[in-house]
Amino acid sequence: MKKVILVGAAVAAMLATGFTACKPTPPEPPKEVDIYVAGYDKTGAKSVAKVWKNGKELYALTTGDNTAEASSLFVAGSDVYTAGYEDNGTKDVAKVWKNDGELYALSTGDKNAYAHSVFVADDKVYTAGMDGNFAKLWKNKSATNLTTGTNDAAAYSVFVAGSNVYTAGCEHNGTNYVAKVWKKGSELYALTNGDNSARAYSLFVAGEDVYTAGYESNGTKNVAKVWKNKKVVFKTDGSKDAVARSVYVAGEDIYVAGKEGGIAKVWKNGEELYELADNGVALSIVVYNGDVYVAGGEKEGSDNVAKVWKNGKELYTLADKGVANSIFIAERP
Repeated sequence: MKKVILVGAAVAAMLATGFTACKPTPPEPPKEVDIYVAGYDKTGAKSVAKVWKNGKELYALTTGDNTAEASSLFVAGSDVYTAGYEDNGTKDVAKVWKNDGELYALSTGDKNAYAHSVFVADDKVYTAGMDGNFAKLWKNKSATNLTTGTNDAAAYSVFVAGSNVYTAGCEHNGTNYVAKVWKKGSELYALTNGDNSARAYSLFVAGEDVYTAGYESNGTKNVAKVWKNKKVVFKTDGSKDAVARSVYVAGEDIYVAGKEGGIAKVWKNGEELYELADNGVALSIVVYNGDVYVAGGEKEGSDNVAKVWKNGKELYTLADKGVANSIFIAERP
């Protein structure tokens, strides 16, 4: 950054003549945004997959005749894509919805299947999940098996960066779950060695770096962790059960949402930033224009309550019985 020094007489001359050379351009005001959330509402007999916009229900994706849940959403232009599942009466079927209508089912319904994460890029819809024992990545409706199906596995997050498609999840090694990252459908690396159980729930790609959030057991407690590529850059101390459910990178700052000791929390650069709820979980985090938005749930009595927080304070209660699984901030045109 250049350093400009103006002597008093010169400054006075500029003021007198209205001289405006080097006058800084005022910053553009921040754009207005819409806050989209996907989750489920269980105020009825069965949970209903739902999308909310700015704290109000936008649409119910299912009728309530069968149990369903919306796990993830992505806004592309004027379209809202949501991934989740709906029970067919005997098995859970992985599905993707576009706006308020079903776009397609990703599984046949003969085995339990779940769509955990959705990302839209270049008019293509990428979905991560599981079908039976297989961790899966779908491009539109075309499926890629990330694992062989020999052991139980799941993909929980997908992120598209340029021509690269990254997926995070876990695979059982016969004894424990191993946290893993895949790139373009092939295993990129294992984050853990399999000595203790671990899962990877969320990933975020910034430049050449891949950030992954999840947990690894220390033998007695689950330790929340974030890996930058294969190196651990954040972890809890292991004295309480903890999990990192979502990671978001803004510039040089790493934000993490999850829970520790039953308390819903947000961490920034390895330090606790907010306690959101004494009995709850933070499941999804987005940072926009310096504001930190989190979706999750808080236990109130015997029920989970779907909630959104902004900068550590409750912003919305979305459903008195339910959970907010995913949040997306979209700039208004």
